Amino acid sequence: MTALLGIGIVGNRSNPTMATEMAQTPVITNDLSALSTRFDRTEVLQDWQEFQVEGWVPKWEPPRIEDGRLVLQPKSSGWFEDNTAGHLYHEITGDFIVTTQIKVEGVHTPVPQQSFSLAGLLIREPRMVTQETWTPNNENWLFFSVGTAVPAGRPQFEIKSTYNSLSTLKISDATTGWMQLRVARSGELFTLLYKEEGAMEWQVLDQFIRPDLPETLNVGLTAYADWDSMAPDYPNYQTYNEQGASTQNADLIAYVESVEFRRPTTPRFPIATLDPEASFNPQLSQTRIRDLMTD
Repeated sequence: MTALLGIGIVGNRSNPTMATEMAQTPVITNDLSALSTRFDRTEVLQDWQEFQVEGWVPKWEPPRIEDGRLVLQPKSSGWFEDNTAGHLYHEITGDFIVTTQIKVEGVHTPVPQQSFSLAGLLIREPRMVTQETWTPNNENWLFFSVGTAVPAGRPQFEIKSTYNSLSTLKISDATTGWMQLRVARSGELFTLLYKEEGAMEWQVLDQFIRPDLPETLNVGLTAYADWDSMAPDYPNYQTYNEQGASTQNADLIAYVESVEFRRPTTPRFPIATLDPEASFNPQLSQTRIRDLMTD
């Protein structure tokens, strides 16, 4: 599996004044805990918002609660460039750490058998559009998901960053079964972590640096599936968004036990590198790492 990453360092000289000021920054209270959800009752879905555009067909079956878990079952769909898919979210302002406990399967197999069939966390710039006012080249978001990408049937992570509808993705190996996914925002820095079923420690998969994203974001869940059925319609974004994929062979069911929200305990720090030895404030960097990996 992917080892701990150190990505990007701003500045290479010690700045004691800056370090002292950051270390003295007051800790923000955890006002997000009320948004945390264990999906053990149908009523909890009422607290969530769902991405919907009137006149566009839904890209997943209505989210439902079964046996104390949220079930997400997408149609043939995907978040890519100007293509959209399903999204359940809360609107979050400022820094946050969001964690979900999720299991992704095929309809009849432990792993989906259609390419780019995954589910996980999506963080998106809010965008109010209608069928009439929608325009291309205005999607800004990132996601961290688990399932299968390519080749289909192989357990994998997909991470994707989209800026003005230009999408770039990475694929890496994952495992089947329950998985915890976490995204931590600190200003423009988004750190992506995972913990496999039975594991004791979190692992950092990657980081995104996104200074373009606004202070307020839609933060929550997504599920999408079956790029093979979408490919013939690509890149006719408007037709896809309004009518859906012309062929439907989706093969994914995602089970979600919980989504937890909290505030980071450390302030924004202009070093993405997670190695304290490469920091002008090693103590703050070490504290940040502990916070990222705290259950």
